[in-house]
Amino acid sequence: MYNLILNIHIWTSLLFVVISIVLTFRVTKGYFQKKEHYGKTCIYLENSFIILLYLGLILGFLLYFFMEPTNKYVVKSVADVNRILSLRFWSVEHFSVMLFALILAQIGKIFTSKSINHLLKFKYAMIYYGSATLATLISLGFYLAYR
Repeated sequence: MYNLILNIHIWTSLLFVVISIVLTFRVTKGYFQKKEHYGKTCIYLENSFIILLYLGLILGFLLYFFMEPTNKYVVKSVADVNRILSLRFWSVEHFSVMLFALILAQIGKIFTSKSINHLLKFKYAMIYYGSATLATLISLGFYLAYR
């Protein structure tokens, strides 16, 4: 069961990265070209963006708190956690960065939903979704470095 949830989490994360890059490029292009219509495609992409972030959070919680193999790490104190880089990455850095990305995305969704001006929608989406995408890509870079 652990491997199944882990694979779903990985595929969800990969799909999120693709959608986040497409969304970020689309809203950045819309902002700089001063488009006058924030279309249904952008709304669909931003909803998918946030849903995949929440799904990743739920799957990550399941993996970390309920399904992690108990004998994988022997941790007796907080100092032991800091010595094991991989465990520190998953328990502190990855969780913090992904939660930060989720908060940025949710704030961006609120601003884009409440804004009447389409240029402002593109601006808010570019800032918040772009920042969340950047945070996610930085976290992915750390994962590849710790691996």
